[in-house]
Amino acid sequence: MTRSSVVLPRLLPQARLTQALLAALCALAAAPAFAQDAPVDATTLDKVVVKGERAEGYSVRKTSAGTRFNLAPREIPQSVSIISHQRIEDQNLDDIIDVLANTTGVSSTQSDTERTEFYARGFYIDSYQFDGLPTQMVQNWSYGDSGLDLALYDRVEVVRGATGLLSGAGNPSASVNLIRKHADSAELTGSVSVNVGSWGRTRSTVDVTTPLNASGSVRARVIGSYLDTDAQMDRYNQHKTLGYAVIDADLTPDTQLSVGYDYQQKRANGATWGGFPMLYSDGTSTGYDASFNASPNWTYWDTTSKRAFATLEHGFANGWTFKIGATHDESKADDKLFYPAYNDWTSGASNFDKTTGAGISPSAGFYNTERKVNAVDGFVDGPFQLFGREHQFMAGLSYNKREYANYGDYQVGGANLPWDPFTSYLNWNGDIAEPNWNALALASRGTITQKAGYAATRLSLADPLKLIIGARYTDWKSEGEDADRSHKVTTPYAGLVFDINDTYSTYASYTEIFQPQMLKSRTGSYLDPVDGKSYEVGVKGAWFDDRLNASLAVFRIEQDNVGQSTGEPVVGGTGGETAYIAARGTVSRGFEFEVNGELAPGWNATFGASRYVAKDINDADINTNLPQTTIKLFTSYTPQSLTALTVGGGANWQNRIYYPVPAYGRIEQGGYALVSAFVRYRISPEFSVQANLNNLLDKTYFSQINGYGAYGDGRNGSITFNWSF
Repeated sequence: MTRSSVVLPRLLPQARLTQALLAALCALAAAPAFAQDAPVDATTLDKVVVKGERAEGYSVRKTSAGTRFNLAPREIPQSVSIISHQRIEDQNLDDIIDVLANTTGVSSTQSDTERTEFYARGFYIDSYQFDGLPTQMVQNWSYGDSGLDLALYDRVEVVRGATGLLSGAGNPSASVNLIRKHADSAELTGSVSVNVGSWGRTRSTVDVTTPLNASGSVRARVIGSYLDTDAQMDRYNQHKTLGYAVIDADLTPDTQLSVGYDYQQKRANGATWGGFPMLYSDGTSTGYDASFNASPNWTYWDTTSKRAFATLEHGFANGWTFKIGATHDESKADDKLFYPAYNDWTSGASNFDKTTGAGISPSAGFYNTERKVNAVDGFVDGPFQLFGREHQFMAGLSYNKREYANYGDYQVGGANLPWDPFTSYLNWNGDIAEPNWNALALASRGTITQKAGYAATRLSLADPLKLIIGARYTDWKSEGEDADRSHKVTTPYAGLVFDINDTYSTYASYTEIFQPQMLKSRTGSYLDPVDGKSYEVGVKGAWFDDRLNASLAVFRIEQDNVGQSTGEPVVGGTGGETAYIAARGTVSRGFEFEVNGELAPGWNATFGASRYVAKDINDADINTNLPQTTIKLFTSYTPQSLTALTVGGGANWQNRIYYPVPAYGRIEQGGYALVSAFVRYRISPEFSVQANLNNLLDKTYFSQINGYGAYGDGRNGSITFNWSF
């Protein structure tokens, strides 16, 4: 199998940033001159009020992840991982796929080039937050969620287990919180970076922060990025454009307002739908290499997202704070796709004849999809005195409305059919006619609304003993697809933390989350939502003023109310509906271990190991195409005697996975490790050069084995040139 070598095209980001972006940057840079206050003098700038915690190296000292309380990681009674901006920079992580691939306890699988699904503890991750504002993201229609660009985010926080207190509906897997970058400098600062690498990759990024008045109490930040790259797979290329602007204003020393907007567009040409057929009809491997593209020349999958947001935070003199956030999101996808169907899905047998090339039934789809989200979340938190001790209380209200509409045209080709007289898939080169598309028809439409109230208190039972107890009440409603459904659910939260000493603490927690389902009982009523329950106990440690954190957790997750078929019809049902009863579902149990932060001055590292076993009601393994055991390591070191130089690297290992094919047995991918390395040299205080090398050992592996296949990236590298001012 051949691999593309590292390509270093021209260094100048010519035509990579749009004229609109450059105009915006110039306008922001000039803004102070037109402000109503006196001309800017660096000596007169007031101190900028910054709310929230900044990452230091690879960790944070405080975070509100999981509870809303601003706590040290070892004070939180759940497993929490922080992927900081410094680590994102060191590993040259582009998007959310890259981040979660390097997060302890998180694994992924692909459906095709544009859809990547993430899992934790055996369950699908669908709960996401943006600056703590909850929303749900699913991949079935793919609005581009798994490709979110990281250029506008400062860090990512992942809380594993059930997170219903702050998330609302979802799975007992994890919640992913993306923390945006803000205008946190009262002086003109910024950076320009150019990244070039394998497969013709070029990525240009501009990041500028500037005060908008003389005092610096009103500031703006603009980020723009453009990515253009081919791939190891033939006929596939990707173009991503990002624009982000935020204004942060200190209305008073105790009141801060942020208003912002981000725009992301991804254009993927040669996109696959599924992947390549993995088996011939005799059960042998098709043997395609990493350059093979199962799609024709005319396929594409374009996505666009637009997010406007605002947050207002006020701190009171008695230590209480009030914060409210709102967002309006619009996401759209436009795609033309090709699907090389080759299986008899009853037995899993392949119809693909290795001699004649017959047995592939070409299908094509043309889809336009759109989603709108309007969300508001506001809460108060602060201390109170009771029985001579200080405690904390938090309470909030949340509203989330998600509207979606999906339109499409689906066509099947083949011999004697009007689209294309397709007879053989051998020697495939993507040369097949594009269908004459029909007008797009409505495939699905719906609205999902969640109204919720939540509260929690952190009680100081004794100096070393803290109890967090709370609940969320959610009014969940779905309208427009199949039939209207509604559920009113109360989700409890409880966690007990005991400080063994100034370094170590131990904890136990019980958390829940719910997931509505569309299955009906014998009488025709919808089953209650699936109830995900997480039990977790663990030990945490913190050193060097919380700059280094470690945790060891043992967990058990149970699903209740999972629909199980009775084989009987629904009374009065239409279309042969089958009745279901609620039963115990999947049980997942395992452990996670993580060390993250600064081991010594200049030495940052993260090490995570996880293991779980998830069984369904029949005691069979679920999601066998996901690894049950993973180990993830990355480190960077800056010598104190040579602070201009930083070196580092890491490795991600996972155990064997497989996909069952009843007619032949199974498709397997053996365990493997992906090794990476980087080096950065700061030529001057303003200029640095960084080189990253991924899959250093050029390991060949499948990133998708669900009957259709795809390869992970072979050895590849890039060089980043960065100028800061």
